[in-house]
Amino acid sequence: MNRQEMHAQFGPKLRGTVPGPKAKAAVEADDRLISPSYTRSYPLVAKSGRGIRVEDVDGNQFLDFAAGIAVNSTGHCHPEVVAAIQKQAAELIHISGTDFYNLPLTDLADRLSAVAPMPGPHKFFYGNSGAEAVECALKLARYHTGRQNVIAFLGAFHGRTMGALSLTGSKPQQKRRFGPMLPGVTHVRYPYAYRGCTGGAQAEEAFSMGCARYIEEKLFKTILPPEEVAAIFVEPIQGEGGYVVAPDNFLRELRRICDRHGILLVVDEVQSGAGRTGKWWAIEHSGVQPDIVCMAKGIASGMPLGICMSRAEIMDWVPGSHASTFGGNPISIAAALATMDILEREGIATQRTWASGCWNACAAGRKHTRWWAMCADAA
Repeated sequence: MNRQEMHAQFGPKLRGTVPGPKAKAAVEADDRLISPSYTRSYPLVAKSGRGIRVEDVDGNQFLDFAAGIAVNSTGHCHPEVVAAIQKQAAELIHISGTDFYNLPLTDLADRLSAVAPMPGPHKFFYGNSGAEAVECALKLARYHTGRQNVIAFLGAFHGRTMGALSLTGSKPQQKRRFGPMLPGVTHVRYPYAYRGCTGGAQAEEAFSMGCARYIEEKLFKTILPPEEVAAIFVEPIQGEGGYVVAPDNFLRELRRICDRHGILLVVDEVQSGAGRTGKWWAIEHSGVQPDIVCMAKGIASGMPLGICMSRAEIMDWVPGSHASTFGGNPISIAAALATMDILEREGIATQRTWASGCWNACAAGRKHTRWWAMCADAA
């Protein structure tokens, strides 16, 4: 099969000029009615999706390499996910896990506990989004430790609700005219070696260690008492920061700092988790065990679900401390359980071989932080 034949069979299929007339009308209606805060980058008006393909209202078919912004981990409308949603919708659409019990809450918790990146036992809080998972982790860290300060990183994106936004260090527009932010948040440099240093692997390793040690050697000796720090929030792979992979020695040093000072290590796996790196969680590549994990996006193949997982002894707050009306909705959990089945059968097993090969190849040559950064630049 030559290139033209492959494109004809597998490539996009455009019926005319895009956007077409129906899409143009939809965009005009959107301009009248929908918040202008959304960052629309292309006039795609989606009507349906199957696998990697999205069809717009004019019948044009596109290949969705964005995966619904890192959400559709099993593709659009995977038949097993659709069937699980339909079955659950016919039995129970909603009952609030805040006030009543239901089996899906513990079914998914058991499944996630089995693939957790730290030893059990574990406890779980269900919300509706990544930002809610981060908000839960932030409140829980303060509640459990009795401390108010937290550390996050420049380039980080943790969400747009006020607590999560206070941790975010990505773009000034995300914070413009919304201040003041939550007090007690200190941002430090993330080890983006491609932008931060010159030289070979040794220089990059020293640079990443310096980023971590700055916390202990500068912050803790000048402006931030370590005994008042509740948590360090970190993305194992920064998303909005440029798809930057945190070096293993950096993550190990964060773990050591946290252990030394009684600080909780919180990993935000909202975008990097759910099998996207060949393991369930990106942090697993480093061997570092976190205290709290935030997950969302790909865990439920597009249904709204955010989850905060912690070591059981950390989630020690009393009833009424935190809750969610819709968090852990039975339909979203049904989608998550089906997603885990598919990823374990078709995704994790096959991705692990490919992704681990890439990871090892990067480490064997230039440091993987630099390799991923150059890919991001090329994109």
